[in-house]
Amino acid sequence: MPRSNRRIIRADTMPRTIRQTSDGVQFAGVRVLVRELPAIGRLDVPGGFDHFCFCYWPSQKNPDRMTFQRKNVEHADCTEGSPLLISPEQPFQCEWKKMEAVVANFQFKPAFLEEAAASLRVDPRQLYESPVRIVALDEPLESLCRLLMQEVVGGCKYGSSFFESLSRALAITLVQRLVQMRPTLPRDPRIERAVRFIEQHFQKKISLKELASVAGLSSYHFLRTFHSTVGVSPHEYLIRCRLRRAQQLILSGAKSRLLADIAVEVGFYDEAHLAWHFRRIFGQPPGRWLRQQ
Repeated sequence: MPRSNRRIIRADTMPRTIRQTSDGVQFAGVRVLVRELPAIGRLDVPGGFDHFCFCYWPSQKNPDRMTFQRKNVEHADCTEGSPLLISPEQPFQCEWKKMEAVVANFQFKPAFLEEAAASLRVDPRQLYESPVRIVALDEPLESLCRLLMQEVVGGCKYGSSFFESLSRALAITLVQRLVQMRPTLPRDPRIERAVRFIEQHFQKKISLKELASVAGLSSYHFLRTFHSTVGVSPHEYLIRCRLRRAQQLILSGAKSRLLADIAVEVGFYDEAHLAWHFRRIFGQPPGRWLRQQ
């Protein structure tokens, strides 16, 4: 997604409230902070975050204990049990009263949440449509939030693979909640021809003009239609096809194949090119990912 040129952003606001973090887990897609908030407080983030911030707190016995209000263009009152999702680069202020609770902040890397959207065939641009949203808390969203929060409080004793699996499930579930009122995009046979062509020839260089010709569209129309149908650009889909194949080769020939050879075989320039995209999409370099399998 395009980003503004405005410089941001503090990832760690209110450091004194942090009690536990997921920093010991080798997964960069999401970071979890467990905080102990005071009864009354205020937060001002004039530049916004460099991540999606998903704020969750477990249910309280007294439903009148907490209120949460954002002060920006409009007001958003967050009642008990209703988590907030704050988009990147969105300045905001918030206040709370009668709260005094342990909460969890899930800091999603934009590329990680966009990947979850693409896997659901959802246009990732929908994630940025509102600066701050209240998310309906139901199952399995609440259970996933609670499990990840408990895992961090317990020191992430089940390791990186468990943490990553829960994080991906939470990302998918969260995206589903954000777009659940949107109708599914109709399948377009022209775009599906192009998708099949990419999946069959991803190891080679494929131009936009070539894909547009396969679809029977002009380059401009093809690019717009592909993105609205698949959820990512043709180039991004090509990259992800290469990464999926690289994962298969890394797993099947971990001891006998050099990563540089795998990179060239699946269509990347070199090992560094593969590693950069691997980390961008999967949150960690190939070697670390392999050790967790």
